[in-house]
Amino acid sequence: MAKEKFYSVEVLAEKMQNGDIGWLEYVNHYSRRMKKEFAHWCSETGKVPSDETAEEFLALKSAEMEEAMEKGDL
Repeated sequence: MAKEKFYSVEVLAEKMQNGDIGWLEYVNHYSRRMKKEFAHWCSETGKVPSDETAEEFLALKSAEMEEAMEKGDL
């Protein structure tokens, strides 16, 4: 079985800017935790993993982070 590869935000951003990867690859190569959270979210919401749903998931995570910072939880 091939070993999963995860990359830093900087590397992923560069790959996105170069058009080498889409949002789905971004999520799946960010971290094992992010990959599992995305899979769980897709399962819970009945969504099919795709670039579109990965982008939607990341927007949701960003909003959650913003809300936590506003509340002082981070």
